[in-house]
Amino acid sequence: MNTAAGMAAVLGALALLFGGVRALPRRVVGAELSRKCVHMGMGVVCLSFPWLFGGPAPVWALSVAAVAALGAVRTVPVLRRLLGGVLHGVERASWGELYFPLGVAAVFTLAEGRAVLFVVPVALLAFADAAGALVGKRWGRRRYETLEGTKSLEGSAAVGVTALLCTALPLWVSGYDPTRALLVAVLLGLLGLLVEAISWRGLDNVFLPLAAFVQLRVADTMGVPDLLARVAVLAALTAVALFWRRGRIVDDSARLAGAVALYYVWAVGGWRWLVAPVLLLASYVRLMPSAPGGAPRHNLTAVVGVGAPAFACCIVASVVQGPGWLWPYTLGLAAQQAIIASVRYSQRRPQWSRAAWWAAGVAQAVVLQVPMYLLLERGAAVAPGGMAVGAAGVAVAAAGFVVWEKQLQEPDSLALRWWKQACSSLAASLAGFVFMNL
Repeated sequence: MNTAAGMAAVLGALALLFGGVRALPRRVVGAELSRKCVHMGMGVVCLSFPWLFGGPAPVWALSVAAVAALGAVRTVPVLRRLLGGVLHGVERASWGELYFPLGVAAVFTLAEGRAVLFVVPVALLAFADAAGALVGKRWGRRRYETLEGTKSLEGSAAVGVTALLCTALPLWVSGYDPTRALLVAVLLGLLGLLVEAISWRGLDNVFLPLAAFVQLRVADTMGVPDLLARVAVLAALTAVALFWRRGRIVDDSARLAGAVALYYVWAVGGWRWLVAPVLLLASYVRLMPSAPGGAPRHNLTAVVGVGAPAFACCIVASVVQGPGWLWPYTLGLAAQQAIIASVRYSQRRPQWSRAAWWAAGVAQAVVLQVPMYLLLERGAAVAPGGMAVGAAGVAVAAAGFVVWEKQLQEPDSLALRWWKQACSSLAASLAGFVFMNL
């Protein structure tokens, strides 16, 4: 089948899907089931892409067209009256249908023609989330906190079991050794459970396929002992995140996100990639001044904001493998450390100037993180000029944040502050990558 015919077939199938779901009696189906039928149907259609298209261009074209069409259903009154009930009958706010095509196109591009690396993430996207929503709505009793309210342990378990099945079957068919296939499936089941649990406003439609792709790519060449170790670590992190209730510094969503972050850092980069976040946490607890009145309780947004450079480096390192990614990764977390320390000094030492807060924060981050990186790499991975530019990048990123955030001690929006930190620390990581060979 040529590309044009394949695109026409996909568009026709999606039109039939929407028409068929709209024709179902709403009193029998209900808003949630109607939405999930569309979700699963779109996923089934997308699973055909490796056999319809030889490159990512038509997939991206279909993705853009789908986003435009679904956006029109949201905004054009006549289309919303005709089709809006299929997607927008639930009470919660979600942009999931717009993220879905983008998640599919991104994974298709990253898979580079390997069908199993595309099929497994899209199968998880199509079925795991739907299973969790339907089971949680019908049988969910044990609740935990998320950014959007609460979710149920029963629904999360359904996500995990469905993700396991959606992984194991394609891997077995593609020729994986049964033991390895089962271990990878358990990994993706646990990972799917965690990612779906922490996602909000439909962002699991992007996070889940990308997370599954990265894990598949990393696990592709692993033997049984390595896979067993990863299953053990992720199972332990999942249990702690779901059932540990001590302390009030972070809520359930932050704890779950922390489990995902720590696992990904270790799974992609090895134990050395745990050193920078451990230093950041140790300095937060022991070296930075305490916040007056105690630190506020943090949620998922804080973990995403602080972990943004780590997540970005993990994704890139899983695709473009090499020894150099530890440096930009370290710089991004060093920039976060400098920023957080600057804020803490501003709260505890209000008589100081902004320049003094910034200098104290940067000194703490650079003095701790850069020598530890040199010790881990034995000074061989980055040229001296690159080291200097990287340290300067941390200082510039922290300075940019201190200037950008007008109310350093107590911002109007703590969530917005975390996104500002994410942007600033990503800039430091990018500087480290661009200039590390000077």
